Amino acid sequence: MLLAAALAATGITGYLIASHRIHASLDDSLTLRAQAVAGALEPLGSDLSQADIEHNRGELDDLSSPDLLFQVRDTDGAVLYSSAQPPSGSLPPPDDTRSLVGGFSTKDVRGQDTRILYQPLLIDGSRQATIEVGESLSGANGAVSEIRDIILLGSLAALLVTAVLGYTLSGRALQPVRNVSQVARDIEETADFTRRLDQSAGEGEVRELVSAFNAMIERVEQTLAHQKSFLADSSHELRRPLSVLQTNVDILSRPNLSQADRERCVEEVRAEAQVMRKLIADLLMLAREESQSIERAPVDFSAVCKRALARVRQEVSPELEEQIETGIVVVGDGERLDQMVGNLLDNAVQYTPGEGRVALGLHRSNGRAQLEVKDSGSGIKPDEIAHVFDRFYRGESARESRPAGTGLGLAIVRYVAEAHGGTVSVD
Repeated sequence: MLLAAALAATGITGYLIASHRIHASLDDSLTLRAQAVAGALEPLGSDLSQADIEHNRGELDDLSSPDLLFQVRDTDGAVLYSSAQPPSGSLPPPDDTRSLVGGFSTKDVRGQDTRILYQPLLIDGSRQATIEVGESLSGANGAVSEIRDIILLGSLAALLVTAVLGYTLSGRALQPVRNVSQVARDIEETADFTRRLDQSAGEGEVRELVSAFNAMIERVEQTLAHQKSFLADSSHELRRPLSVLQTNVDILSRPNLSQADRERCVEEVRAEAQVMRKLIADLLMLAREESQSIERAPVDFSAVCKRALARVRQEVSPELEEQIETGIVVVGDGERLDQMVGNLLDNAVQYTPGEGRVALGLHRSNGRAQLEVKDSGSGIKPDEIAHVFDRFYRGESARESRPAGTGLGLAIVRYVAEAHGGTVSVD
């Protein structure tokens, strides 16, 4: 539509300019012929008469041509000379005003539109006659019509060729985009997120689109895999305390159960319920990590670390060292930061023997707070280091020394650190 509008505007402009130029050229031709006729008339006296016409007839006849008529009319309206055969009435008389001042007019002559120039013939400053020169407009109108047809047909041909080529080329250019749409629909219908688009199918922006789409599919696939793994691992971790609860409930239902065994079963039920409560709280926190909000307020991180260390001192036997720089204030969630520090200390204490050592350090580093927890425990195998912050992951030594662990403590540590714009690492 834009191309059609541009072609129409260009064609109309060209047509109007060509029509004006052709008709202007015709007017110029009539003016030159009128001047030639005036130059051929040499009056014998002060007035132009029929004798003067006869005297100059040879020169006037030489100016005659089949496609251009001219005649000389005296002031009374009588035709003194006409190049037409028969000579009378070849061109209509001028209007009174045009006989005095001259000018162009378009009139019907012998069934054809004719362009006529009326030019006064002045001798010694007085009008002696009127020179009338006329030419049929059929040639000019025919040329204008040809130009109009050429512009119209050329514009239609250009529009058709451009539309066909544009449709073909745009179809080829958009084919990779159609492939992306088709693959998206197929994935949506089949839920097969293992499929990928061929990145060699396009160039430029299309290749960027394909790359972004593949990255999005891979992200969705990873998210689904994590969700499946999360459900499987959480179900597995909940199975053990539920089994213990079920066993103790069965034992408690025995009528001949002693009071000591009853109290022991109740204590085990209470302990396993506490384990389940903490496990479910951790699972809920990690499951909502994308949507739950982290409070943003000034927190005395030094005081948080001191309180966490004081809690641990009451329960453990390893030597605890404190290397906490005072007055470190961070912006974040005090409850989550306390949970992060507690998980790190609990993890270090659980895998450090009684004669070992655990150190908690906090200091400033390039405008940020750096927290370090060190221990002299059994350590981590090199091939396990990359997975210690994954959910439910527990190394071989961890499973041997602490079978009841869930593998969520360090995953929560990583979540809290990253939610506050920080990072976590292990050596």
